[in-house]
Parts: sequence; structure tokens; C-alpha cells
Amino acid sequence: MIEAAERLFAEYGVEAVSLRMVGAAAGQRNNSVAQYHFGSKEGLIAAIIAARSPTVDARRQELADELRRADRPLLPEDLIRLLVVPLAETIGASGTGTCYLRFLANVMDHPTFVRDAESTGTDQPALRWMRRELRALLPGQSAATFRRRSQWAALIAFRILAEQERQLAAGDDGAEPTEQVVGELVATLVALMTAPVGNGTLPPR
Repeated sequence: MIEAAERLFAEYGVEAVSLRMVGAAAGQRNNSVAQYHFGSKEGLIAAIIAARSPTVDARRQELADELRRADRPLLPEDLIRLLVVPLAETIGASGTGTCYLRFLANVMDHPTFVRDAESTGTDQPALRWMRRELRALLPGQSAATFRRRSQWAALIAFRILAEQERQLAAGDDGAEPTEQVVGELVATLVALMTAPVGNGTLPPR
């Protein structure tokens, strides 16, 4: 049922999918089977995240450990890649390996699951380390600015990678290689995190 639910949520969004639809898509004759196992739509979504996130978390931890062992100063690009690369690696060459990124992008639109983007997915050790090290590289930013930009960076990363997954799954001939998307996305997020702080005013019309 996890795979069926992930696909339905990815394709149709959270609001449009009922637990009965999930049971039917999973080939279950009992219309209440998803309700029985997960209790609610929110419980089912949490179960999907719990099933998928350990692989992403483990890969992120592996990359973080490699950075810790590197005998050189850390750069913002190194740390931003910790956010992006483990997510991008869930996308198969054809985009058909998983619907996880599209699922996450749709979950982020659901009012029940609107949350601080810094804790999206899980608040696992490698992410905490990434934020701490990146914060140290940006001493001139206020805590509020860093928090706001971190939220924006997470939202952008999920959206862009979900679109890459969608294009590949649809066989879109115009889809760029995932490696190129990752490179440009990392560069964009580095620019976002390190840009000078604006004065908070709009130009005159």
C-alpha cells in the first residue's frame, strides 16, 4: 500500500486521494484496509516518509562523513550539496524508480503538513551538522535571515527535483540530465544563501 499511496499522492495531490482509493489501487478488496493499517491520511503520509527517508538520510550521513574527513576548509557549495544530492539520487535514470519527490512536493502543499522547511523530511544529524557549518560560514547574516533563506532553499530544492523526476518519468525529450540539474540547483541555492541582504523596500512604480 505504501507504493500505491505514494504514486497516487504524487500524481493527484493529497486532497484528491482518499484512503479507499489507496486500498483499491493496492488491490485490496476491503475498502477500509488503509484506514485499519494507518488510521488516517496523515498516518499514511507519515508511514511513506518513514519508509523512504532512511535511505536518503543514510546517504546524507555518508556524504557528511566524507566532508568531515576532507583535509580542507568547507565551502557553502559542499554543504548545500548535502541537501540536494541525496534527494536527487532517488531519481532513477528514467524517472520511474520512485515518485517520492513528487509525493513530497505535494505533501508540502497540504495545510496539515506545512512546516518549517528546515525540518522537512527528518531532522537527522547530517542536516543539523550541515546547517550549523553553513551558519558558521555566514557570520554576517542574522539568525532570522539565515532561517528564512534555509526554508526557501529547501522549498526550491524539493520543487526543482520533483519536476526533474516528473519530466524523466514522462519521457520528456527536453529533460536535462539530472547531474546538470543538480549542479545548477546547487549553484542557485549557494547564491541564495550568500546573497547580500536587501533593504526590504520595493522600488517605486
